Amino acid sequence: MHKLIVMYPPPDDPQQFIEYYETHHVPLAATLPGLLKQSHGQPKALGGDATVFLIWEGLFADRDALFAALQSDIGARVAADVPNYSPKGASMLEMAVSAD
Repeated sequence: MHKLIVMYPPPDDPQQFIEYYETHHVPLAATLPGLLKQSHGQPKALGGDATVFLIWEGLFADRDALFAALQSDIGARVAADVPNYSPKGASMLEMAVSAD
């Protein structure tokens, strides 16, 4: 299994971010080819302020499937949608994960 992790910085307007993200972006991301599962949430810092506002995780069968999704037409649409709710962008990580 392989996971894509997308981390968003704190937005200027959190309510507007969440509204757009959950009604437009998450449904679009759900159409990524090869996506097995997706989840998102807002982390809470265990001390101090959180430097990440929201984290999205997508699970794929393997690294090739993840990169095929990112390079697909849908992947391009997902990437192009990010400035609509997160003008500060996002950071992405990928990693192999064990299946439980």
